[in-house]
Amino acid sequence: MIMYDLPEKIKKLAPYEPLEPSLLIGKIRLDANESFMRFPPEAIAEAVLTYGELINRYPDPYASSVLNVFGELYGVSPNNVTAGNGSDELISIITACLLSRGDKVLCFSPDFSMYFFYPHLYELDLVIQQKNYKMLIDIPAAIEKINNENISAVMFSNPCNPTSLGINADKIKKLITDTKALVILDEAYMDFWDESQTLLNFATEHENLIVLKTCSKSMALAGIRLGFAVASCKLTNVLRAAKSPYNVNLLTQAVGEYALLNKSRMKTMAGEISRLTKGLKDSVNNLKIPEFTRIYESATNFLFIEIKDEDKAAKIFEYLFENGIVIRKLGKYLRITCGSPEENAVLIERLESYKEKP
Repeated sequence: MIMYDLPEKIKKLAPYEPLEPSLLIGKIRLDANESFMRFPPEAIAEAVLTYGELINRYPDPYASSVLNVFGELYGVSPNNVTAGNGSDELISIITACLLSRGDKVLCFSPDFSMYFFYPHLYELDLVIQQKNYKMLIDIPAAIEKINNENISAVMFSNPCNPTSLGINADKIKKLITDTKALVILDEAYMDFWDESQTLLNFATEHENLIVLKTCSKSMALAGIRLGFAVASCKLTNVLRAAKSPYNVNLLTQAVGEYALLNKSRMKTMAGEISRLTKGLKDSVNNLKIPEFTRIYESATNFLFIEIKDEDKAAKIFEYLFENGIVIRKLGKYLRITCGSPEENAVLIERLESYKEKP
């Protein structure tokens, strides 16, 4: 009997499971860059009640109401926006449909893991450029590589996950205007940083730029899975044609619309988290833990900490895990999400006890 054999590209593919769920019960989760703030339950209830009677019908395929309020909030036309089932789905659509097998995609290391995953899945040629000693993208070197090596697309986050650093918008504009490559720019953490650095409006005017936004971070809505791609009308029409017809479910659209309508609440939440993140950095700095060689300035809702070596990073990660706190270990670096004031206090207490242990 002739048996079906898996394609080579997925034979070693494993599900994305950072940690076994059963091991996380009762622990403080500072590993996923989620917001510790709770979206008002009464707002969710109101949104569900408003749209619940339509649950027997398919949702609006274009998520028109959500796009309208998104456009009003960020000052872009809804005609330039595509809604997705989280930014992950939009990255998948972009890499699958706007690029062809064998096209070269430039990514930077370190950066968000999904940028490396989807090009592999769709049989693109992944090219990786290491960031400089400051953990920033060398823009002139990237432009040279794109133009000399026939790079079709470049994908990165700003501010960056996991480094927590932001790059000035003018530098990124040069990358966009000095190359023909498609630039996929993920601004998932921009609401924590500086509104003047966003390239949302720039994206509507340039045919080679797509800017991604998400409701998972500053809006405290990671659970509804709602993301947006802002681009020229030409690219937007392609993305809308390529996505599945009903990719954003009814309840996600309802809650997302309600959230986006309240700009003042969003700004208050993002501002409070930024304030707490800066305070957490100061508190960690004051501990003067010998293994910590550098704590990077944060333009996000998390800290990125360089440890002397990977073994010591693993020991700190394991100590915190055993004492009820989950963070992320990335080689010799630790990434720690800002939690609530109470959670941050427990973290500092555990790090203090680690420092003092024999």
